[in-house]
Parts: sequence; structure tokens; C-alpha cells
Amino acid sequence: MNKFLAAAPLLLLSAASDSLPIQPGKWQTSVKILDVQMPGGPPGVVAGMRSQPAQVVTACVTPQQAAAGPRGVMEASKGKCRYTSFNASGGRLTGVMTCAFATGAMTVTSNGSYTATSLDINGTSVMTGKMRMTTKTHTIGRRIGPC
Repeated sequence: MNKFLAAAPLLLLSAASDSLPIQPGKWQTSVKILDVQMPGGPPGVVAGMRSQPAQVVTACVTPQQAAAGPRGVMEASKGKCRYTSFNASGGRLTGVMTCAFATGAMTVTSNGSYTATSLDINGTSVMTGKMRMTTKTHTIGRRIGPC
């Protein structure tokens, strides 16, 4: 699975901290690819991506990272990514992040729900350039304890 897709929910989580009260600590997210469209791509690759089990990512969100919010995410991308929109209120969140790479661009659109200790996000990433691909994912995350 694309490492960015696996990390995106944690990026969104930390980006949300300016708008919602996430709790620092150890977070676990499970990212499942629901669909992949890759025009002209090898059928075996697409089928393999669709059949992958959910990828589980565990990461520590420090109080400093939670406080940094979107600034920390954008610094980590070294200028390659930026949010074109982000809103989190009343337990719902929406966001659009665009990234520019040497081989093309990617737009990640996320919609979901959250609490201080959980998230449930549906996402779509569209890659353009040398490789054209659309991926739909479902992410469930939760705080599992202290770091």
C-alpha cells in the first residue's frame, strides 16, 4: 500500500487539532482500500491492491504535535502538500489536501466523523501524472493509550 495513504489519516488527525480537541497519545488507525481505478494499469496489480487486508498504523501523537495542527503536517511534507480546505466541527470533518511531486500530483479528499479519541473517515485520492490512479479508502482510528 502507498505509504502516503497509510499515513494520511494520521496527518488529517494532527491537522484537525486546531479545530477539534484530539487527545495526545498512541493512536492506531486501520486503512482499508475499498476501490482502485488505474486506467491502463496491469489487472493483477489493481486486483492485488483491492484484495489487500487493512493496513494498521500505530503512531504516537505528542502534545506538541497535537498543538501544532496543520502547520506540523505541512512542514513534514517539505512544501509538497497543502490543504485547500479543511473544516472540523460538531463531530464531522471534511478536508481537501493537494500534493505536488516530481512525477505528478495527488488530491486527497476526506469526509468523516471524529471524537477526541476516535475517527472514522472515507477518503478518495486521485493521482495524475506518469501514473493515473484513483483510490477509495475507509479509515477507522482510535486512541489506544499513552505513548
